[in-house]
Amino acid sequence: MNRKKIENLIVKYLTNEANSADLDFLCMWMGNPKNEKVFESYVQTYFEVKLLMSEPDIEKIKKTLSQKIKKDKNPFFRYRLDRVLKYVAVLILFLGVYLYQKENTTNVSENSQLPVLVPKDEAITVQLEDGELYTIKSNGESTLKDAEGNVLGVQKKSQLRYGQNNNLSEAVYNILNVPNGKRFDVVLSDGTHVYLNSGTSLKYPVSFIKGEKRQVFLTGEAYFDVVEDKERPFLVHADDMIVKVLGTKFNVAHYSEEEHINTVLVSGSVELYDDQGNNNAAPTLLKPGFMAAWSKVNKDMSVENVDTRLHTAWMEGKLIFRNRTFKYIRSTLERYYNITIKCSNTELDQQRFDATFDIETIDEILETFNKSYAIDFSIQNNEVLIN
Repeated sequence: MNRKKIENLIVKYLTNEANSADLDFLCMWMGNPKNEKVFESYVQTYFEVKLLMSEPDIEKIKKTLSQKIKKDKNPFFRYRLDRVLKYVAVLILFLGVYLYQKENTTNVSENSQLPVLVPKDEAITVQLEDGELYTIKSNGESTLKDAEGNVLGVQKKSQLRYGQNNNLSEAVYNILNVPNGKRFDVVLSDGTHVYLNSGTSLKYPVSFIKGEKRQVFLTGEAYFDVVEDKERPFLVHADDMIVKVLGTKFNVAHYSEEEHINTVLVSGSVELYDDQGNNNAAPTLLKPGFMAAWSKVNKDMSVENVDTRLHTAWMEGKLIFRNRTFKYIRSTLERYYNITIKCSNTELDQQRFDATFDIETIDEILETFNKSYAIDFSIQNNEVLIN
């Protein structure tokens, strides 16, 4: 494979376009000593940046990398100078992953005796209208019944499916809770499919009532594939924001620790409302490929064009971060792996990274950051402590 194609593969990796076959090829290709010259500029820049990071001087880092970028002819070095710091994080993490994988394929890690994090085992639960709590095993099968023995839903492994009950005259709600470290999905009585991410709670009627709006209440993150029904709009309540749809696919992220509630539209169209009694306020119309961010503090909405794959990758078990602070990343890792990460390094918390994780364990991810960014971490009482 010629140099141009190799460069294209690396660009694909950095822009999250690389598939598993691409990554396997790159790992093998980089293990060949004959290819070391191709990575000479990367390795040199990596060690220079790491040296500078030991005594952070932002202006010095910018100047050093600016000179490097101007001299290098590779396409992915042609970033504008105001994005240098983002480039630094990508490079360091990319090389760190490579060096970590290479070392672990030839030697037993010298840190192999470190304590291993074991995620807390918490159950997926469904709370019925009368307060009764059902525990669900995501790899099992069960039937959900009310106090009178009526079947509400049927669970098969990671999915709970409800049937339509036309005998109900008013909405009866259930609450599905998915703890950190797990994912689950539910098919509502109208056929709408909702995929719930870690640390998410969804309140919904066991059966939608004819002639009334279809309404659910979300805390956390969920991807909605809504069945179209022009006579009964579908409403998602997230704090003081309402997403109104007829039939579409979209993702809503509403975690309590985040400053914004983000709605990303994959297909169709949605309207977003401010649920504070201001009925005269015009709704925000969202188009496919755009994200609406509603500020919990300022109570206003902003809209921007986004890559929807970055916001829905969690459904495939992937974690993709683009220009995200380490504070945001560790918060996401806490939910995804159901662990606790405490960081006293405020400078690290504000550092931005581009990273993609797929099948890695939390221990592997921490060790990758340790080798690439030299973070000082320890594990105590099953908690990660970063100094």
